Order: sequence, then C-alpha cells, then structure tokens
Amino acid sequence: MGMVFRSRDYGSEEIACSLARRIADDHPLALRSSTSSQVIPDSDISFDDPLRANTADPSESMNWQNNCSTFKNRCSSEADNLLKKEWILLKGSLTQKFTSSNTIAVSQISDMIARNNRGDKSLADIHLEEQDYLETSLEEEKIEISRKEYFLRLQELKGEINLAWRSEDRIRALKLSIKVARLLMDTSVLQFYPTLFTLVVDVMDMFGTLVWERIRKRAEYANDGTLLRSLPEDFISDDICSEAKETCYNWFCKIGSIHELVPRIYLELAILRCWRFLDNNFTSILQRLVMMMRGIADPLASAYCHLYLANSARFLYSGDDGGYLIMSLRHLSILLRRIILDKEAVGRHFSKNKRVLISLMEPSIEWIMKCIFSLGYQNTRNILEEFGVARDLSVSSWKFPCVSLVLHYLLKLLPADVISDKAVEIIDFVEQNKDISVESHLVYRRVGHKLCESRLSLNSSCAVMDRIMQVLVQYNNLYEYLMIADAYLDIILLYSLNNYLSIMLDGILKRSHQDKVDEIELDILQSILVKIINHLDRLEDMLALEHFMTILDRLYGNWRNSVYVNILHKGIRAGCIDNPCTIQFLFEVSQVLHESIDISNMNDENKQKADLISKFVGMVNFGADLERHLSFLCDSRAAFGNIEEVKSILVHSSNNLGIKFFRDKPKFLSFLKSCLAFNDVTLPSVSDRIRRMNLYLESAEIALFGGLISHSEGFIISVISCLQCLDMAEGSGIPIDEDQICSLTCKVCSFLLILPGNHEDRSMYLVQDVITTFRCQSLVSPRTKVQIFCAIISLSASLSQKELLYYAINTEVVSNAQLFFGDLSFFQELSSIANLTIQILDDVIQQEPNSATRGRLALDICNCLLISYRRSQELLLKCSSLIDIAKECLHTRDKYLQSTMSLFSRLPSNLEG
Repeated sequence: MGMVFRSRDYGSEEIACSLARRIADDHPLALRSSTSSQVIPDSDISFDDPLRANTADPSESMNWQNNCSTFKNRCSSEADNLLKKEWILLKGSLTQKFTSSNTIAVSQISDMIARNNRGDKSLADIHLEEQDYLETSLEEEKIEISRKEYFLRLQELKGEINLAWRSEDRIRALKLSIKVARLLMDTSVLQFYPTLFTLVVDVMDMFGTLVWERIRKRAEYANDGTLLRSLPEDFISDDICSEAKETCYNWFCKIGSIHELVPRIYLELAILRCWRFLDNNFTSILQRLVMMMRGIADPLASAYCHLYLANSARFLYSGDDGGYLIMSLRHLSILLRRIILDKEAVGRHFSKNKRVLISLMEPSIEWIMKCIFSLGYQNTRNILEEFGVARDLSVSSWKFPCVSLVLHYLLKLLPADVISDKAVEIIDFVEQNKDISVESHLVYRRVGHKLCESRLSLNSSCAVMDRIMQVLVQYNNLYEYLMIADAYLDIILLYSLNNYLSIMLDGILKRSHQDKVDEIELDILQSILVKIINHLDRLEDMLALEHFMTILDRLYGNWRNSVYVNILHKGIRAGCIDNPCTIQFLFEVSQVLHESIDISNMNDENKQKADLISKFVGMVNFGADLERHLSFLCDSRAAFGNIEEVKSILVHSSNNLGIKFFRDKPKFLSFLKSCLAFNDVTLPSVSDRIRRMNLYLESAEIALFGGLISHSEGFIISVISCLQCLDMAEGSGIPIDEDQICSLTCKVCSFLLILPGNHEDRSMYLVQDVITTFRCQSLVSPRTKVQIFCAIISLSASLSQKELLYYAINTEVVSNAQLFFGDLSFFQELSSIANLTIQILDDVIQQEPNSATRGRLALDICNCLLISYRRSQELLLKCSSLIDIAKECLHTRDKYLQSTMSLFSRLPSNLEG
C-alpha cells in the first residue's frame, strides 16, 4: 500500500494553532507607573519634548540680543557677496544681450585702438606720444576695426598697464589707464557700448586694485620692508599712517587733474575705495561724484558711469542708506524723460531709435535699483514718496519725474506688502505716467504679480479689480490684454470675484476673434485656463462657466493637450464620475489626448496621458444603468485600444459590473454573461502575458461567483494555454517573471479546489494539464517547479478531504467534496497524480546546480509531504531520503534543516507499511 493522504479537521487545527487571548484592562501602549499597575495621566507625564521645551531662558535671550549686530553684519556681508556674484553675471549678460556687427566703426577718440604698430615702436610708446592728445570732433572720419582685434588691443593695453606698474613706472600706467577710460567717451556704435563698458571697467578694476594694494602696503610696512601692523578688514582712517595717507592723497590729486570729465570720473571710481585711507564718512564724496556726472551730456555714457559708481561704492563701508543712488536715479530719469519727450535729436546719435537707447540704459537702472534695496533703504515705504508715487496726482512738482522704466524696476524690488498698501494709488500712478521706456502692460503685470504675493482684504481686492477693469478696456491688442489679465486672475480666483472673471473672459473672447492667436498668446491663454481649472472645485463648474469652452476651442496642438491633461486630472480627482455630460466631455477630451500619444515612444508625457485616460475609464459610474456602462466600456475599448493599461481597467470594470446587482437573479445572469463575453473578446489583445493570465483568472472567479461553471472553466483553460505558450516566447527577448508565474499557478491550483469537476472528466484533467505544462518547461527554474508541484500535491490532498478548507461564495455551486468524496476512482486518480508529481520532483531537485538551493528544495518537498500524507513507512523512507540530500547540501546548523528534522523526528519509529 502506497502513501495515503491524511484526514484534516480544519476547525480543530485552527483552534490548536491560535494563540491564547485575554481581555486587556488597559490599552497596551498606555504608560504605567513602575511601582504600580495604575495608568499615569497624560498631565503627569514628564519628558523632553523639543517642540514644547521652555525656551524663555533669560541668559539665552541676552545672548540672542547680543548677537543681533553680528547677525546683521553677516547678512550685510552675504548681501554684498550676492551683489558681487550678480555683478559678474551682469557683465557677462551685457556682452551677450547687446551684440553688434563684427566690424566696428570707431571715432578718433578710439583711434589708438585702431592704429597698427609700425617700426620699432611698441604700443606703449604710441600711447606716450598721445598723452597730450585732446578730444577731437566726432565729425571726422570713422575707422573700421573688427571686434576680435578690438578685444585683443584692449587686452594688450591691460597687459601694458600691469607691466608698467610692475616696472615702477606708475605714471605710464596712469596715462595708459586714462587712454583706456577715454574709450567710453565714444558712443558712436550704440550696440557695442555695453561690451566696451565691460572691457574698460575690467582694466579700471585692475588699476584700482594696484593702487589699493600699494597704499595698503605703505600703511602696513616701513620703507625697509618691516611689517608695522596688519590692517583689519574694517579699518578706519585713524589706523593709517601719514605716509600712506599722503600717497593716497597724491593719487586723487593726479586723477583730479585729468582734463576730460569721463576719464577723470572713471579713474576716481576705480580707486574709490582708497578714500577709506583718508576719511570715514563718504556721503559727501559719493554725492560729489553724482553731481559731477551731471556734466556728462551723452545719456548713454552717463548711464553707464552711474552704473560703475553703484558698483564701486559697494567697497565703501559708508553707512549711507543709498541717498546717492537716489540722486543717480533722479539724474537718469531726467535724461530718460528728455529722450522720451524731445522730438528733436538728443545728441547726434540718438534721434533714430529711442527704444534702442532706452534698452541700452536699462541695465543701469535695474542695477542701481537693486543696490538701493540691498543697502536696506531707511524706510522702504518712503521710497514711494521719493519717486512721486502715492502723492496727489494733481501735483506736478514731484522731487523728480518718474519714468516707466524706473517705476517698473522699483515695483519689481519693492516688498509685496508695501505695494498692496498703496495698490490703487500705484495703479493710478502707472496710468498717469505711461511712456515708451517700458510698455505699460508690463508695469501693470508687475503690479499684479506683486499683489498676488500679498494678502489683500476683500474690499481692497474689489477696488483693485475695479481699476484694472478700467485699464483693460483700453487694450485692444490680445497679447497686451492677456498679459494683464493673467497677472490679476489669481486675485479674482482667490476672492471668488466671479463677475470680474466673466468680464475678463468676455474681453479675451472678443479680442481673440479679431486676430489670429500666435504662440505667445497661446501660452498665456493656456496659463489662464489652467489656473481656472485648478481653482474650481468641480468640473461641472468649469463647464458651466460662460465663454470658457469657446475660448478653449481657440487652442490647438500642445497648448490644447496641456489644458486637456489638467481637465482630465481635475475630473479624476473627484473620484467617482457619474454626471453623463461630464462623462461625455471627458471621453472626448481623452480621445484627443489618445490621438496625441506616440505608442512607439512612451516618454513621461505620453505615460501621463495614458495613465489619466486609464483612471478616467475606471472611475466612470452610470449607477443602476449597467447596460449603458457596458456600452461605455465597449466604446472605450474601440477608442483607447492602443493603451495597455486601459484594457486591464476595462476588464476590471466589466467584472465589477457583472456582480454589481447579483440579487436580481434573471437579469443578473444575463448581464453577467454579457460582461464575460466582453472580457472574452478583450483579453486576447492584452499583450502582457502575466497581466492577461491574472485577468483570465479574475474573470473565472467572477463567473464562478455567478454560478457559470462552464464560463469559469473556459477562462482557466485560457490561463493554462497561456502558460503553455511560455516556451514559444523563448528568444523574443521578453524576460519571464518566475515569481509571478509561480504565484499565478498556485492561485490556479487554489481555484481548482472550488471549481466543480464533472463525472466524466472530473476536475483533475486541468491539473494534469498544469503538470504537463511545467514538466517540460525549460524556461522555469527548478525552484519555481518545486513550488508549483508542491502546490499540486497540496491540492490533491485537499480534494481528498470530506470537508474542504473553503468553498465558492455562491451556495448554488456544488463543491467537489459533495461530488466526489467516497468515490474510489476519484481517490485513485488523486493518488496517481500525487505519485506522478513526487516522481517529477525527484528529477527536478537533481537539476538544480546550486548545492544550497538544492538542499532547501529538498526540505520544501519534505515539509509538503509531511503535511499532506498520513504517517507510514513509505513516508518515512521518502522523507529520510530528502533530509539526507539536505544534509549533504546545507550546514548542520541551518535553521530550516533543524526545524524540518524536528518535525520529522516526531514520526513514530514503528510505522507499518
């Protein structure tokens, strides 16, 4: 007699294996006293909590106050370092932003750059010959020179200055530096001037550093080279010896004797920080330099001179609050106003294109304004008064005329709360001060962005939007209208000012019909629509919004797709989608997005679209109208059949529909069959094999839930057919996930326990198909085969029981125990299958090349047999053989081996065959 399956009493086994339970008097996580069982109240618990710790230590408060000044100094230093980095970036942007032709026409002011070296004269000799050369008329003939040659000549001059200085010929170095500074008097080539400025100030900075180091050396060392003292970074003039002061004063005298104004100012700015050796208060010095710059008639040369002043003054620890910078802006504003208003030429070079000149002066305005705020202006709110903002608009005598360009950068750097306090006054001020220096819609946009950063009251927001609506009416150009509307839309949405939203959308619609919408306008339209979509709570609110859908139709291509992605995302965030109009709209949206997906290139964008469409299909709910829902699934299969994930969602949704109203038996079975037929058509198109098999198994479970045994059996046959096709995938490059294959097959075995067989084929022919499939399967490892074949042994043992471990939910499904228990031929078939499986397992473990794995597989089989079979001599011999294999392959202390041997040792030694 062979091995016989042992009888199981699952109820008794569950009770025996369960842990003993008792009622807990208190929550197990409650804190207890160490001396009693009483629970400690929360109020008595003492522990260190960093979030509740008392930080009101007076000594710590004193330390904090004492460190305030240090913190401020550190912040000031950090701001200075930031400006230093931004200065480098600014010089680089000046060269890149303003480009001129490769050939430059220079006047005789720059003649030294264009001259060739002739004979034995060096470039330095030529400069010395020209040291008494005075400025000549710009009417004379221009000289052509290439940009590259210009750069090379300036680099050569820089080297000559450095060489002369190192050679102790400082007078020559000064004269050469004057020659270089004189180049900035030539503004004949407008677009080249910013680049020229960056080249010249590099030379100026080098010269200033040379002078600074010389004077500092005189202050720190004696004539014989003996170190007298090391000056700290924050030294004052009292720390400087008289010899160093005299040297410093002589340098300022030499520079003060330069004839031309521009070179004289630039050379003093180059050594501006040397005033620290002579004085501790630099306010009057900076103001004097600003006043000197008023003598520069050329607005472009003046603007960049002020720019160099703003940067050079950073090296002075003056304590000045930026008043000299306000003076600079006043002067530049006057120059800009003159350029804007004068119909006649402003200088012989600037009458042709005022906008070009203003754009060239813009970096100076921006940098000076940035320096004002980095210094921490004494009262940020008062700065509005300095520029005339928030005064009575009827008063025309402001401190200086405000220009849109200056106002634009002032608003850019002002704190948002300052602007919000004077929002209406600022908007009125912008309205009264429009000019060509900056397009007015950009200034309004800047105000809008700042207001969105602050918190307005409802009354203030309404007042602001009243004024902006009056402003918007003036703009017939769609681009300008959109630029302003987009900036103020956040205010409308935040405070739910729906009447303004309708007016704004109506204005957009009217202007979008007038002209063809270009790409920039489409970008802003997209931004506006996305803001509205993200703000509204429900998609239905968006669909009901007047003009929204009409404006949406104006979009196309990627702009439309981007908005559609946001719409679909908003739709699925609500969870269940049950509104028929919303479903239809989102379906059309999904169709458009599906057409834009390139299946051959599933990048992040395409994956996002596919994922949104899949989620939408899964969230649709038609309530009790199941037929309509199934029809929707059919339409979705036709519309989105290229998306793999959608097919899975469709089958899941179909299965959910199939069991939704199972209580209505006649209608339920008919509709369930329709759903299963839908699955049967859909599943073969699922390309992922594992996913397809899991969906087949899911459909089989649903069919059995409805009592449709033949349908359920058909889906299981499809699963086994897919398993049989694994070998056909060999060489396709598609890897096989063995863990999923194993898990899936074990699920099939578990399902076969409750799937009723019939008296002709019983249920074991499906098991035999599984055995045949994996017995010859070359792509599956021995480890996976052992798990699968052990599952088949467990299935056979379970089918032999009088009571099964679990049953089908549908009570009308007859269990295999009812059908076959007591049938001798059925038991013989089970034993035959199990014996065949054991023989196969003997061969499988020998195929495993890894010794340790082979030992563990032997233990897996041994444990399976000990659990499944009644104790007998045959079982003893078989398990002994398997344990011997494990002992050969594993260490004697292996825990799995020891636990298996412990279980095996409990078998009686006097077993009968």
